[in-house]
Amino acid sequence: MANSSRGSRDTSGGGDGGCCCCQLLCSLVQLVISLGLVVLIWWLIFHPRLPRASVQEAQLMSFSLADNSTALRFNLTVGLALRNPNKRVGIYYDSLVVAALYHGVVLQTAALPTFYQRHKNTTAFRPEFGGKATDAGSVAVFFGKEKSELMDYNFEVKLRARMRMKVWFIKIGHFNPVFDCKVRIPVPQDGGMSATFGISECDR
Repeated sequence: MANSSRGSRDTSGGGDGGCCCCQLLCSLVQLVISLGLVVLIWWLIFHPRLPRASVQEAQLMSFSLADNSTALRFNLTVGLALRNPNKRVGIYYDSLVVAALYHGVVLQTAALPTFYQRHKNTTAFRPEFGGKATDAGSVAVFFGKEKSELMDYNFEVKLRARMRMKVWFIKIGHFNPVFDCKVRIPVPQDGGMSATFGISECDR
């Protein structure tokens, strides 16, 4: 009789444990659903949008082949602008890295300052790229063609961001947009070393 009683109690205890696990799982599912609804409502009310980037200007002070046409010497300044289009959403930029490229060859990268951007705000940057990019022999033919035919130099500026959005005291993130900016700078026709470029919106 004693053994039968212990067996009955053991079976009952196992059932309670299974019930507790089921309740815990149900609670977790309800929590996830509740959080999802909160995020959805937040999104519908505030309709947050990612920032927009543009190249406001670019100035090419020098650009030439070096080391038997296997490297590129360059001096390029780019005026970038980041626009927060949201009415009630602020943006924390935790990381900003910009790179200058020529026909896919990376010339140089630079880190931009991190900051908090208020709603409906535009922030300007002016990164400078200068030096010599080695292993650029693959683009020597493009450089020669664009220079000899007085075409545009086809640069590209890539901006990689790591950011969070803020509404009141709530922070949502992380987001990792990449902005691709085409920069076509006219080849100087008067033998000068400086060429300028106008405003261009960046793709995302």
